[in-house]
Amino acid sequence: MKTASNQRQKKAQSKDKLLAAAIEKNRRDMSLKSMQFNRFMLIRYATAFFFFVNLYWALIMRQTWVVVIPLVIMFVSALAVVEQIKLFGQHTNHLVYSKLFFRTQLAVNIILMISTMTPLFTSLFQFVNNTSQNRSIVLLVLLLGVGAILFINKRLTLIANNHDKYYSRLIAYQAILKSNKEMK
Repeated sequence: MKTASNQRQKKAQSKDKLLAAAIEKNRRDMSLKSMQFNRFMLIRYATAFFFFVNLYWALIMRQTWVVVIPLVIMFVSALAVVEQIKLFGQHTNHLVYSKLFFRTQLAVNIILMISTMTPLFTSLFQFVNNTSQNRSIVLLVLLLGVGAILFINKRLTLIANNHDKYYSRLIAYQAILKSNKEMK
């Protein structure tokens, strides 16, 4: 009777140990996934920012032909958003649609910067009074956007080549996990 009781206790303890090991493994895997996903946090925020800027521009210009420009950019940004969401389940360093989105946004911003010095300004920015001061402000805002996009593109290149600071942190964390596993 005692041996049957001891065997049940040992089985229960071994099940508890297996469960604890499985929980620990899931926790480690989830933390690694989160660290990989967080490498792209700035890119996700920038994508959302430019998506909503383009949405706002589309809403303002919805009665004109200009609405096509932000709608096309928003379509490309939607592809980038889907790609970035997939990162949590399927990790990759190469974000094709995100690069396409930021390059498209960069090209549009440069064209819009040029348009601030032409008569196209009034049709592209009907919500802004056509004064030299307002043209300068729009040019400055577009220039800030270009700077942000160039920074994001640099970040995408660093991530694609595993030269970003988050990658080194990820490698260090994996080394710690490996050393802890070897100690057990």
